[in-house]
Amino acid sequence: MGNLFSVHGAVRWLSFFAGWVVLGRVAVADLAAGAVISALAAGLSLRLLPAVRLRPSGVVAYAVRFFASSLGAGWDVAWRVAARPPRIRPGVLAVPCAVPQGVARDAFRALASLQPGTLPLPGHGSQLRVHCLDIDTPVAAMIDADAAAFRAMADAPRHG
Repeated sequence: MGNLFSVHGAVRWLSFFAGWVVLGRVAVADLAAGAVISALAAGLSLRLLPAVRLRPSGVVAYAVRFFASSLGAGWDVAWRVAARPPRIRPGVLAVPCAVPQGVARDAFRALASLQPGTLPLPGHGSQLRVHCLDIDTPVAAMIDADAAAFRAMADAPRHG
């Protein structure tokens, strides 16, 4: 468990406080309330979600992969939907996922859900269900490559 006065705690507090400033007003009373509420939120988040050490090279590699595949998938979705007749065959596939269940799998699903054309759903065990726009595309290979890049990004705690 992290400490609010550690580097992880300071980063979380600063993140919550930045969100407070972006979404709210910046009067002195508002900033004071935001500082206190951000500290409470950071302390609670450190209890509920332990700090994870990120590898900078892994984060950069994942970000590059994410944005490149997002751009490619966006064009693919646009092409499939704009074609007459549309070239889609939607469905749900069960694919293996190397990311362990728990917080790590939930984080992976949240990031992977931002990719156009696929929506990861909860699965059982090592399986992940994925709703995809076309079940004939290599969804399992894409999920496997994304999972490998995700796992290389952080020393995610293993959950059973």
